[in-house]
Amino acid sequence: MRKRTTAVLSCGLLVAACGVPQAQYDAALSDASKEKGRAQALQDQLEKAQAENEKLRARPTAAELDAKTKEELEELRKQKAAADARLKTHDELVRRFRKMIDAGKLEITVRRGQIVLALETDVLFDPGKTDVKAEGKTALKEIADAIKTVGGRRFQVAGHTDTTPIKTKDFPSNWELSTARAVVVVKLLAGEGVRPAVLSAAGYAEFDPVGNNMSANGRAKNRRIEIILLPNIEELITIPDLKPKPDAKK
Repeated sequence: MRKRTTAVLSCGLLVAACGVPQAQYDAALSDASKEKGRAQALQDQLEKAQAENEKLRARPTAAELDAKTKEELEELRKQKAAADARLKTHDELVRRFRKMIDAGKLEITVRRGQIVLALETDVLFDPGKTDVKAEGKTALKEIADAIKTVGGRRFQVAGHTDTTPIKTKDFPSNWELSTARAVVVVKLLAGEGVRPAVLSAAGYAEFDPVGNNMSANGRAKNRRIEIILLPNIEELITIPDLKPKPDAKK
């Protein structure tokens, strides 16, 4: 197109040099400019058509949309079934431990989507100690009898403290104290018949509070042992099918 425009201009110059009227020369320039504009318009249309074609190629077909909708509905059904199962387990545990809950020895909550049985460590341990008191052993035996009936679950025993610092030979910080208490409780639960394979221990020290450490009542709530019913992995994510798809060309 540029060559054509240049040719028109060159012709215009030659014509002008040969005595061609100015009006004809101006008309030649105008025609060249119009031709250039038409070429640019065609180029713009071509690029737009190519872009629309790419969008159409990327757009899923009706069959693909139908399959995706079914997949999403199935995922929602699985999530609802898992939520219903958690609710049923929660209600059964509340019913079973009603006496301990009413006595203030045990609290059952749903925290971060997990069922949590929380015992204040004052029921289980003396301050700064890891030896379980007689009252605490009785409570843990009752808990062990209950969680043995919950099939297909793993349980994490988590130790927590308040912000009161500790620094002894055995426990340089609350990390060691909270973890050691969790391990002791795990061993007691295993001794009462809970399968060791479904138990684990963790210590959080003072860094996961549920109460205000500025009050005595809040600190008491933070000094606790939690027995957490861990969710099954299929309740959290859907693992994609990683099998290679067959090559249609083969």
